[in-house]
Amino acid sequence: MKTFLWVSLFAVAGAGGAYAQQEPGGRYTTLAEAPTSGAKTETGTGIGLIQRIDKERSTVTIKHGPIQGLNMSAMTMSFPVKDRALLAKLQPLQKVEFELSYDGKNYLITKIN
Repeated sequence: MKTFLWVSLFAVAGAGGAYAQQEPGGRYTTLAEAPTSGAKTETGTGIGLIQRIDKERSTVTIKHGPIQGLNMSAMTMSFPVKDRALLAKLQPLQKVEFELSYDGKNYLITKIN
């Protein structure tokens, strides 16, 4: 019984393909990284609210609803952007629509309005 509990604990601890990142103020967000599931690139669209913009890392943190086309539920995630110029027109707490690609390992914002 103890062996089963330990195995279960390690299985739960290792599950999932996303990582948590602590934001200022003690909040945690999920980084946009997932396990490899194939070489095919999938795309999706979403609507969300910008939480943070990191121009040095070319990422934007978005609190978003479900992502149509990628079967992703609502959450807060940091996504890299395809072109750093996309970040210039963005502001925290701005509502945006965005297009996202997923290559089986990485997510990438290809368009954001």
